[in-house]
Amino acid sequence: MTKNTRRLLCGALAVAVLGGAYAALLLLPEEEETSSEPSEALVSLDTADLASVQVTLRDGSSFTMTTTSDDSGTAYTMSGEAEDDYSASLMQELMDTACALSARPVETGCTELDKYGLSADDETDTLVITDTGGASTTLTLGLNGTLGVYCAVDGGDDVYLLDSYTAETLTQAQSAYRNLTVLGGYYSLSDELKALTIEHMDDGTTVSLAARDTSGMDEDAAEAYSTYVFTAPLACDADDSTLSTGLLSGLQSGLTAQSIAADNPTDLSEYGLDDPIRIEISASSLDAAILLGDETDDGGIYVMKEGGKTVFLCTASDFAFLSEDWNDWRSTNLLPCALSEIDTITVAQDGETHTVDVTHIAADENEESDTDDHTATLDGDDMTDDALEQLFLAVTTVNYNRLVDDPQTAQAEVTLTLTREDGTVRTLAFTKGGSREYLVSVDGGAYACGVPQDDLTSILDALTTGE
Repeated sequence: MTKNTRRLLCGALAVAVLGGAYAALLLLPEEEETSSEPSEALVSLDTADLASVQVTLRDGSSFTMTTTSDDSGTAYTMSGEAEDDYSASLMQELMDTACALSARPVETGCTELDKYGLSADDETDTLVITDTGGASTTLTLGLNGTLGVYCAVDGGDDVYLLDSYTAETLTQAQSAYRNLTVLGGYYSLSDELKALTIEHMDDGTTVSLAARDTSGMDEDAAEAYSTYVFTAPLACDADDSTLSTGLLSGLQSGLTAQSIAADNPTDLSEYGLDDPIRIEISASSLDAAILLGDETDDGGIYVMKEGGKTVFLCTASDFAFLSEDWNDWRSTNLLPCALSEIDTITVAQDGETHTVDVTHIAADENEESDTDDHTATLDGDDMTDDALEQLFLAVTTVNYNRLVDDPQTAQAEVTLTLTREDGTVRTLAFTKGGSREYLVSVDGGAYACGVPQDDLTSILDALTTGE
């Protein structure tokens, strides 16, 4: 085939395609000619005056949304359905759209409604919008045009063109309004969480944490501690930043599902929810638990609210924290404390004990300053302010850099005891570990924490400075 012949054939094909497209355009209603017509209001209501919207789709399905308004605001419900099953925010979008509908006129007094898909024999979508006074407007949606969807009002023969976005908003299936938040609402774990228990992690560990109550602490004391404290497997402070980007971040995302897997399932074993992992959550206005089942081949995981009836499909990677080492969320600081809380510090080594007694002078009792002041004695002799500050920083910045795989008992070489003003006592016992390392026992437990040798050296040096 010559080059010229190929060009002729390509040209003929292009003409045929364009001709077909042109013919198809001729068969469509002449909406282009009316595209410059100003829109007309079809429905204009204040949100507070809207009572309900009934949606009947061309597949035969039908549902009704209702709205109630009072001084506290506006509430949206799916009629005949459990309130928690549907999202108020998603329903609000439909209701707001239904209150203010406008469209461009296409044809007045149309005698051939079938060409717009609006005849009595055509399959249509229908919305009945009712106000609080009982008056209603019926909107019928027919065929898609090139610029929108054709519609008629109250069974009339005037045809309008509704923009595609509005038409799509009005004709979503009922399932599109399902609430995909596993607990039926949004809860900010970082702001509202009070307590959390995971039963259990992948290694079988049950982990519990709680928000620290700082209501009785002064400002300095509150700042000395983390926001959360672990209560199991052992009591220790949490690393706030690591916790918020690990466990809490994953769980927060995991509380919103991708889709609904099943309602009222008769066999939970189908989803691995007959023997689930249980996560109990207590927040400001919530006490609930979620159940985790099997993972799917495409990266999902089945999740259900305990006592609920809906199985959600969530993103499995959001629950990857289950396979992590919970110790990674612990604070490495072994003895957090504020100076204002300390009553005494004792350090015992080689049969000799040094005692630091701290005295606190409140601002309203301090004639020389308008802030709280702290003084101390070491073995009965006055310590300088610098020496006290050096010792305080050394004691409260003992940080472990590793956790011992197989903690052992040992003989303490140095024991530090800190007694708070409220009478509570904390101890750190040190014994020599590896090179430039000491192992530490916290409050009489096994020697489970490896700390740099310099951490102990700093404490001993501070006592020497204070002499």
